[in-house]
Amino acid sequence: MELRNWPAYPHQVDKLVEQWRHEHPRYIMVDSLTQYLRQKVYMLTVTDRDVPARRKKKQMFTVPHAHEPAGTVGSINFIHQLLTGRHLDGGKSDLDRKKILRTTLISFNPDSNPGGRMRSPVHFWDGTRYTNEEFWAWMRGIDPETLQRFKRVARWSIREEGPLRIGIVYEQINEHEFVEPNRDRDSSLLRLVAKYFRKWRYDQFLSLHQTEFQGRKDRANAMIILPVLQIELSRELRHYNMEWAMDIVGRWKKAGARPIADVKPLGYGEPHRSWFIECWGWLQRQTPSITVEIQNNNRNTPPEKQLLFMDVAIRESVERLLR
Repeated sequence: MELRNWPAYPHQVDKLVEQWRHEHPRYIMVDSLTQYLRQKVYMLTVTDRDVPARRKKKQMFTVPHAHEPAGTVGSINFIHQLLTGRHLDGGKSDLDRKKILRTTLISFNPDSNPGGRMRSPVHFWDGTRYTNEEFWAWMRGIDPETLQRFKRVARWSIREEGPLRIGIVYEQINEHEFVEPNRDRDSSLLRLVAKYFRKWRYDQFLSLHQTEFQGRKDRANAMIILPVLQIELSRELRHYNMEWAMDIVGRWKKAGARPIADVKPLGYGEPHRSWFIECWGWLQRQTPSITVEIQNNNRNTPPEKQLLFMDVAIRESVERLLR
């Protein structure tokens, strides 16, 4: 698809969701929360509704961050393939969509913070218009004292803080407070995830992210992050997470990516580690779960490759359910 047509912005996603809901009611279930800024945060569940769900394998995908649009476009493109048999650009999909729809139930949260995304100055970040410092200032906001990027916190209030520009990473949850979606339970993301884990027993959970891989000499542009609780999990979960991660790494290599070979949890310090355990510990202890990171805002990984590598991770995960 033409890059200017990437369905990264909320109005583009809204339009497609309404089209799918109207044209494919047998195969898509649409649910949403409404943010404080009135944007819809979707959970889109794709399956053949004529086949009972109780025996289907189940997967959830989420895109937590407004400054990481390739996960949104990758999710939307995959849903479109399942529903129509074609990519968003009109090309024919080679997915075994009928088998996937009959035997799996897949939930996508394609953009957890559309209120942040609608403030993004671009459809995608490719390193040609903004340096990483400028990009991070869009992501976190601008501190009024240092004129540099604002701090990264789970929650903050404009009663106490006054950034010159509010970072697009933050979701406004009421008149005064903002949260980072994957680090606070009051975010739309975590509220939807909790609701749907109560509804379905998911067999896999994949969080779709992007990062810049700043300063790496190996020119890596993809990696898997294991759960923060990985070493504390059951042997079965540890093994499943690692095997799943290495399968994606292998598929990335075949697709031309340069993934980091050493798959492990990130070494989060405090308070970050506690935020993640508070928000995600319950999920990590019961369900195989990993995170993918694709390079963002770098000329070495243009948007077409960002989308390709997201597609590889999504596809490998879904095909794993079919084995």
